[in-house]
Amino acid sequence: MKFSIALSDLENLLKTLAPRPKAADTFTLSACAGRVFVGCKGDIGGIEALVFEDGAVSLPTKKFRELLKTYKGRQSLTVEADAGGLRIGNFQMPVLGYNARAAAPGHFQVFGASIPPSSGTGMPRV
Repeated sequence: MKFSIALSDLENLLKTLAPRPKAADTFTLSACAGRVFVGCKGDIGGIEALVFEDGAVSLPTKKFRELLKTYKGRQSLTVEADAGGLRIGNFQMPVLGYNARAAAPGHFQVFGASIPPSSGTGMPRV
């Protein structure tokens, strides 16, 4: 699995679907069909992202949210994962499970992607 996503988009997705995780809580992070999906306690949300390679991993929710806080100030992250672990740059953490064949869920909550103020689209912001 490999994808690039705006850090704020991934944080918002996790905050919405796992607002107050307990130490034992886990979630599924998957990438396919041009989206990144987060599945937690039966709820699934997805957001557009640049997906290079499909896949899905299971991770401890609280630890992953704490990890994302260490990247504060970054616009985007490139996340890679396989059976050996999840990687963001030089950092690596173990995964609880890995599946190379991720499939988009049939029903999920759609989250809008963040658009930076200087995106150069020429369109006025509403």
